[in-house]
Amino acid sequence: MSENHLEGDGEKRMNYTVTLYLIGFAGTGKYTIAKEIAKHGYKIVDNHLINDPIFSLLNLDGATSIPGNAWNAIAEIRNAVLNFISQYPPSNYVFTNVLLEDEGDRAFYDSMLTKTDSRGAIFIPVKLHISSDEHEKRVRSPERKEKFKVTSRSADEIEIGLIHIDHPHLFELDVTHLSAEQAATEILNFIESIKK
Repeated sequence: MSENHLEGDGEKRMNYTVTLYLIGFAGTGKYTIAKEIAKHGYKIVDNHLINDPIFSLLNLDGATSIPGNAWNAIAEIRNAVLNFISQYPPSNYVFTNVLLEDEGDRAFYDSMLTKTDSRGAIFIPVKLHISSDEHEKRVRSPERKEKFKVTSRSADEIEIGLIHIDHPHLFELDVTHLSAEQAATEILNFIESIKK
């Protein structure tokens, strides 16, 4: 979203809706943090809300690669959700996702920017960082498998790295030693600083 959408007096800026995008590797706590943020009037669009209709049809074990045609179907669901939101009455949303520095994820990120801009919302991408040791501990949590979540760190994903974001509202947060509530508070405080 271009910065000029925030021009004008403070009262007008306070009325803008927010599209918050939590981006991080599997196991960084994106959904748990999103649930805390949702207590402040945000609707969650978790990546598993979009992925699970397809994941539930596969025999996933948390470690095996997901076939390409599954990702194609998931992309269609994502687009349907974004299109619906763009036509729906304004709300604050918090999206969660693993976005890597690759062509497909870049295209989806750009689509998010376009759809958010068309809604006149403030777009705030948040990259969540975590130490290797803490990441290893969290991603191996037994309950993740039951929710079709990744249960091992992907060397390929780590090598590719999270998507590079060049945006004036980018917020980067190390969640290694933060509870979900603490992380949510940091993010909400940043949002308020943008809206002022």
